[in-house]
Amino acid sequence: MNLAMGSVSYDFTGDVVLITGAARGLGRDFALSFARAGARVAVNDLAGRDLGDGVPYETGTAGDLDKTVADAQALGAEVLAVPGDVTSEAHVSAMVDAVVERFGRLDILVNNAGVHSGAKAWEMTEAQWDAVVDVDLKAPWLCSKHAARHMVGREGGGRIITISSTSGLVGIPDQVNYQSAKHGVIGQIRTLALELAPHDVTVNAICPTVVSSPMLDHLVETGAAYFQEVARLCGASTVFPGLDNLEPVDVSHAVQWLASDAARYVTGIALPVDGGFTCK
Repeated sequence: MNLAMGSVSYDFTGDVVLITGAARGLGRDFALSFARAGARVAVNDLAGRDLGDGVPYETGTAGDLDKTVADAQALGAEVLAVPGDVTSEAHVSAMVDAVVERFGRLDILVNNAGVHSGAKAWEMTEAQWDAVVDVDLKAPWLCSKHAARHMVGREGGGRIITISSTSGLVGIPDQVNYQSAKHGVIGQIRTLALELAPHDVTVNAICPTVVSSPMLDHLVETGAAYFQEVARLCGASTVFPGLDNLEPVDVSHAVQWLASDAARYVTGIALPVDGGFTCK
């Protein structure tokens, strides 16, 4: 068995998957993984979100989302771009309706959109709190709410998968907004799992540790003191020698498993994909 790169494949031919935050990073990898597996793919993002109070965070650009679409189409997938603000119920409702109108159904929702802006709790601004909690906690609820309306009562049910974090399982300093949102996501999916189980809809969360991504690059490049302190306190983000950060494909494998029939009776879980980080 090759632990460095597992050979995992699923068949999602004919299924429709909607992925938020798909312009780059994890979201792009999810989109391409589902495209390779035969799914019809809808991708969402919002370019240039500003967290306010002098703490900008770029979620991606229109060109980034176009690249995701082009790359997925090159793999033979039918792809729909649905740009919009996932913190706005009007945008989310229109986005989900557009997916169902185009493809006739929605089978899998992956709530991936996320932002990060850290500071000591007593130094964090209200704008930082609101921006992170809106994107990382409110948005998954809005997207799940409107996806569920299409999944409930139809044959085949559906799958809802939300990307939380190991930050949703442990305490980490200097990011009380992010910690609160990611912990909240776990409570959210457990409640939704109970509500939607009678309708054959599973709801789960994945909790990755640090993943090589544009978000990580942004934090490192800005030289943010809070992030450097987090790195010092937490040490390496995995327990495997020589492996500090996961790659997006490691999380994509978990997403596809939870979306597949192999996990049809798995619901309400928060699955760590963390190289043993939460064991420490």
